[in-house]
Amino acid sequence: MNKFLWSCAALLTLFVTVESLSCYTCDVAVLGYCLHEEPVNCTKNQKTCYSAVAKFSADLLDIHERGCIEDNKCNNESGTILSVNYTITRTCCNTNLCNGATTIQLPMTAALCAALVAVWSQWAF
Repeated sequence: MNKFLWSCAALLTLFVTVESLSCYTCDVAVLGYCLHEEPVNCTKNQKTCYSAVAKFSADLLDIHERGCIEDNKCNNESGTILSVNYTITRTCCNTNLCNGATTIQLPMTAALCAALVAVWSQWAF
């Protein structure tokens, strides 16, 4: 009987896991590159992952965002805030972790140069 209960619990866990969508969120994005992305489970109503970019008419940096969203809210927007025009462009998808951000990756030569400078600075003092 105990094995049967554990089997039922495992089966229910499988169904719960399949139901929820996982999407990446991005806490800090600089120039379009996500410095720290983290997967989250979406709510029952949020069945879509998205990546969004807000562009402004003034000389402001673009704002990048990623996360979960409801299907009917996945559209582009434009408007004005304090006389500054903006456009929000959303790209949506509906598979697990499909909105992955591009992370910053140093080329091998830059990483080697940084390591050599660190070692050299230890010997110089």
